[in-house]
Amino acid sequence: MRCLITGGAGFIGCHLTKGLREQGHIIVGIDNNFHPCKHPLAGDTEYADVRYFADIEPFVKWADVVFHLAAQIHVDRSIRNPQETIDINVTGTSNVLEAARRHDKRVVFASSSEVYGTAQTDKISETHPLDGHSPYAASKAAGDRLCMAYYTTYGLQVSILRNFNVFGAYQGDNSYGGAIAIFTRRALCKEPLLIYGDGQQERDYINVQDAVAGYMLCLNSSGISLNIGSGQAIKIIDLAGSIIDIVEGMTGIRSEIRHVAARDGEVIRLCADITRARSLGFEPTTDLMRDLTKYIVWYKDAQYAAATSNSTGAL
Repeated sequence: MRCLITGGAGFIGCHLTKGLREQGHIIVGIDNNFHPCKHPLAGDTEYADVRYFADIEPFVKWADVVFHLAAQIHVDRSIRNPQETIDINVTGTSNVLEAARRHDKRVVFASSSEVYGTAQTDKISETHPLDGHSPYAASKAAGDRLCMAYYTTYGLQVSILRNFNVFGAYQGDNSYGGAIAIFTRRALCKEPLLIYGDGQQERDYINVQDAVAGYMLCLNSSGISLNIGSGQAIKIIDLAGSIIDIVEGMTGIRSEIRHVAARDGEVIRLCADITRARSLGFEPTTDLMRDLTKYIVWYKDAQYAAATSNSTGAL
């Protein structure tokens, strides 16, 4: 099968490329390289910007299925510049859907658990109201609903994947990265781990292999929204404490937690109800403490390798 991945240079995009290739699919990734990850496959993409229909239509026409992952994912950036986020996440999704409609292609859309806002129930099912708190969340909800409109109105084969918080190798450790990557970098550098507000926010974390498995489920389904998570939540303050403890056990370095002002648009609790995904054969493999330890070992080794390489290059 010929698969197009928009946002192919991103963290999940690279892992999805690898997973699909291992199954024998032919992959083309496109990206505008605004915030590529450091995965070796990030450079194996072609330039295109989803904001421009002419950029993406030839790629969509070539593909059998389009995995639409390209997005402006930074919540704070969406608050500072909502129009940019709307242009990329809403107009970009509209362009992908319209190209797919014209050429009769299947689409798998990367939505987000952020579309739900703070959980109104203990666990969030796919029927939970969409009540995103930030312009980013609202833009993903708009794309999510556009997908269903194209399915209902035109019969477009489209599935919607709502990943909860994903982590793993090659995730960015800067402002475009996730909390685990950022906390790990700071802990290994003996810098304080900065927590917005009181740290009682709860998140459902999954390893990136589970996220990829979720996309695989969508290859042969249409007209559904699907949560992919672990079904378990952890408080951010406890997550930070666990990372500090793991790093100390490995290196003897112990960082500290520092609280800073709460963020605008912060969601308090996200925890997935994965009943629907399980009915399609999904079973999460994430063990948070085990996978955190594996990730921190990988990160530590990767940073050492990068420093050694830079040193050798300088000589």
